Amino acid sequence: MDYLIILQSAVAFGIGIVSLFLVYRLMHAYLKKVFKLAEMNTAYATVKAGVLLGNSLLMASVIGPGINAIRFLNQDVVNTTTISTSIGYVLIFLAIGMVFSLMVIAAGILILFQLTRVNEWEEIRNNNIPTAIISAALIVGLSLIMKDHVASVCEMLIPYPDLMQIR
Repeated sequence: MDYLIILQSAVAFGIGIVSLFLVYRLMHAYLKKVFKLAEMNTAYATVKAGVLLGNSLLMASVIGPGINAIRFLNQDVVNTTTISTSIGYVLIFLAIGMVFSLMVIAAGILILFQLTRVNEWEEIRNNNIPTAIISAALIVGLSLIMKDHVASVCEMLIPYPDLMQIR
C-alpha cells in the first residue's frame, strides 16, 4: 500500500503541472492575440496570477476524488487492470477540472466585464493595477465558490457501492 502513496503524490503533481501549463499557454496566447496585452505590464501579470491561482484551486478539488478513486479501486486487489482503471478516472477528473477551470475563468471575466461600465481590458492594457487586482480577485473568488462543486461532480463518477437506503 506504500507505493499507492507515491502514485498519489505523482498524480497530484502531474495534474498540477499539466493544468497550470495548459491554462497559462491558452490564456497567454488568447489575451496576447485578441487584446494585444504587453508582456511587461504589471496589471496583465496580476490578472495572469489570478487566473493561475483560480485554476490551481479548481484543479486541487479534483485531486481528492482522484485519490479516492485510486484507493477505492485498489483496496482489494492491485493489478494492472485496477491501476489502469484508476489512472483512467484520474484523467477524466483532469479533463473535468480543466473544463470547469476554463468555464469559470472565461465566464467570470466575460460576465463581470460586461456588467461594468469600464473597459477592463483597456484599463489592464494601460497598466491599471486596481482593475487588475479586482479582476484577479473575481477569478479567485469564483474558483473558491466552485471548487467543492467540481469535486462533487468527480466524486459522483466513482463507482462506490450502493448503500442501503432507510426510509
